[in-house]
Amino acid sequence: MPEMQIAVCDDEEFYRGELEKMITVYGNETGHTLTPDMWESATALLDAVKHGDRDYDVIFLDIEMPELSGMAAAEELRRIGKNMALCFVTSFNAYALNAYGVDAIGYVMKPIQYLDLKKVMGKAEMQYWYHKKAEEAEKRYLEIMFGRRSVIIDLEKVVYIEKRRNQCVFHCTDGEQICYDTLKNIYKRLDHDVFMQIHQGFIANYNHVKEVLNDRVCFGFGMEAPLSRRYYEAIHSRYMDKINRLMAEHRAKLYGQRDL
Repeated sequence: MPEMQIAVCDDEEFYRGELEKMITVYGNETGHTLTPDMWESATALLDAVKHGDRDYDVIFLDIEMPELSGMAAAEELRRIGKNMALCFVTSFNAYALNAYGVDAIGYVMKPIQYLDLKKVMGKAEMQYWYHKKAEEAEKRYLEIMFGRRSVIIDLEKVVYIEKRRNQCVFHCTDGEQICYDTLKNIYKRLDHDVFMQIHQGFIANYNHVKEVLNDRVCFGFGMEAPLSRRYYEAIHSRYMDKINRLMAEHRAKLYGQRDL
């Protein structure tokens, strides 16, 4: 599992330490490495998240803190569109209802009990995986319009995309699909680690590239697409990196068999 990024924000060192220990224990129990960042100021934490210095999946917030309360920090995080799991730490039951106004997963009472912490961490983990799966689905599938009909395309099956007048044609391993949109708009919606522009009118799925020639890219399934000089260096360099890596792996495997 990718490591969850967790923050604990409490102006009291004792409770920061208690939460850190319990989160570490929870990680050991579930087989994950969990090393939370410690913050004593909600203002400093909020600034770090706003400026992109930190990005958390779970934040534990003490409600009563000087300068900026945990509740105010949570409201600001939601206002700027952050959807991490939020859990409040409090000494007063009266704050429990307010927690749901910022879509918090719950709260733990002081003095903190491990079973309470374990319960909210379980909820946080479920929320974490929900968002991860949603991100994976967003990268794998693309919704396009064909006439008045909406069509979902599995991007893993897309070999390359071709601009054809005012349409885009998705050349897939199992056929073609036409979309009434510009190539530029489609490219904006794709994962650029996978899809590469190879020509003014063509986008290639790098995972299907079998060979890069001077003027074209060859795929499996007997498909090929033109390659312009402008995009040659980028895709050729990446292709050679792949070839060199495969050769190195082959040599390592070969020498390993000889040692046996």
